[in-house]
Amino acid sequence: MTDQDGKDPTQIQQDKAQAERTERAYAAIRAGSFEVTRTGPFQWTVKNGDKLPYVVSLQGEEWACTCKDFQQRGPELRCKHIEGVRISEAAQQQDSHEETQMDQMDVTKEESLEDRMDRILWELRQPLDMSRVKRRQAPGLGTVPYLEGYDVIDRANTIFDFAWSFDLLGEPVVVRWQKKIMAWSQQERRKVPQVDANGNFQVEDVGIVYATGKVSIVLNGQTYTHADLGRCVFSGDTPEALDMALAGSVTDCLKRCFRQLGDQFGNLLYDKEIAQIAGLEQVQTSGNGAAEHRPASSSPAPAPARQYADGTNVNGNVSEQEAYDAFVKKMGKSPASKNDLRNWISANRTPTAA
Repeated sequence: MTDQDGKDPTQIQQDKAQAERTERAYAAIRAGSFEVTRTGPFQWTVKNGDKLPYVVSLQGEEWACTCKDFQQRGPELRCKHIEGVRISEAAQQQDSHEETQMDQMDVTKEESLEDRMDRILWELRQPLDMSRVKRRQAPGLGTVPYLEGYDVIDRANTIFDFAWSFDLLGEPVVVRWQKKIMAWSQQERRKVPQVDANGNFQVEDVGIVYATGKVSIVLNGQTYTHADLGRCVFSGDTPEALDMALAGSVTDCLKRCFRQLGDQFGNLLYDKEIAQIAGLEQVQTSGNGAAEHRPASSSPAPAPARQYADGTNVNGNVSEQEAYDAFVKKMGKSPASKNDLRNWISANRTPTAA
């Protein structure tokens, strides 16, 4: 079916939609909000302001992009990222000695409130990088996984752009007591209380410090808070022991407050199955010959290794493995890299209702 001028209405609408995307690409380049970087002979990344970059590629005469717009309407329509690459490449061909406008501009488009929220939610939904996980000796036998305090603070600064604070909700509480000193008895094959020459039980001073605090995060002009309780055990009656315990309880409180925000702050480490293996690959044999921590031999056989096309293995995080499997099922091949998988997740994420 055609109009009075003999043109196909569908083609007219498609041409109009393409012209709109081309104009948006020109506007973004003029404003300096597009950063186009060539990463290969026929591959580029396009970064729009502070948002994550999209990957644009050219195979023969077919363009492709990892953005949601192209996934839904391509290849019939070229998205604004593809148009941005085409415009940038054309400018470079016209004058090989002239730098592109993106490299000359240092004015970055301010991230909108909606874009900032999308980025923060995307970051919070990413699987935890298991290389961040450490292990320490538990009060009883064995070790437990944890995230270091500086690591949690650094991740919070990255995700929330320093727009957060931590406050104590009162003075820390110190509880002290004495407990019997226990030692292993070869004769009784168990730990027994130690006694002195007069037959009195030997005791030591111990204590625990409790600190209550809250984390406040500013999002879209509103402040959200998460409160929790931190604690740290100490032994001895020296000022140094108490000082270390006070600092430890405050750090533990801060980490427990952030834990409520999900896996990026270690919430999945409270899963009993994950806690058994998380961080074990980070434990190295010490110089005195101490053995490495290894999963029990009774553990089930590992699943077939998942590997990105660049040779990087998928870590043991369940969320990343599920995303990897979904990509392979949908695309019929492995993701090029972890960043490629993240871009695909972002492009295919269904927006949630406000």
